[in-house]
Amino acid sequence: MTIEFAPLLTLEVVHDYYHGRCLDFELVIPAATERRLAGGRLLAKTRDGLVTVLFEKGAGSAPLVALTGKTLQFGLRLLNPYFSNFTALPFAPSEGLPLYRNSGADHTRLQPPVMLLLDPANAEDAELLRAGLFCLAEIKLDAAFYSTAPAFQIAFSPRQETLKYYVVATNYGAGEFNQLNVSDAGFAADARPQINFSRIASSGFGADDIPPDLLAGGGARVVMFRSQQPVARQEKARRRIQLARSNDVIIAQLPQPGAAAATANLVVNLSK
Repeated sequence: MTIEFAPLLTLEVVHDYYHGRCLDFELVIPAATERRLAGGRLLAKTRDGLVTVLFEKGAGSAPLVALTGKTLQFGLRLLNPYFSNFTALPFAPSEGLPLYRNSGADHTRLQPPVMLLLDPANAEDAELLRAGLFCLAEIKLDAAFYSTAPAFQIAFSPRQETLKYYVVATNYGAGEFNQLNVSDAGFAADARPQINFSRIASSGFGADDIPPDLLAGGGARVVMFRSQQPVARQEKARRRIQLARSNDVIIAQLPQPGAAAATANLVVNLSK
């Protein structure tokens, strides 16, 4: 006897921060959905961040058990402690659990999240609270899924931040210090918009900037180069954001904020 399975649906997290797959979550299947999967002769498998739900085929490739109109829940538990550093979160963690549902006219797509408030007095809600979920997907099964498996996505966007380079120059005279500049020479090669920078003297630092006296001592000079537009966080560094003195490149590839960085403030030390 041969048992055959076919895809019913897939679910994955996508994030524009990453060049490839987002692997920051692990799947949590609530007990009620585990029972529904078993009763509907369904299997849920996870590989490389992609959840695939399979159904057992009966005669004529029809599902052995059809669960049309029933709902499956899939929880996602966050594995990456730095996720909020580079992600525009849909809600503050204290506001509730983001709930994604295919409740729109197109049942093959998840709608933007709504805030789900869980009641610890309710047994199913208490289970979700104990699981420490970051978000929850609720998918209502449509009859068409058994013939054409939809690919559901939970999409996150990167944080948009002002990129700030604080250059601390030791043993630089006023003339050569004033020739320092930061420019984006890699936008064409990266096929992306150019990032333009403004030069801000230490006397012009604002309340949300690092105070100059915390950056320099012993006669060092401080200047900030601030992006003129917000810059999206991304895992892959943008090429050739560089520091130069006049036309002479000093640092061809300036550092950019990594996942562990809570801000886009970067300090560059120069010494002669």
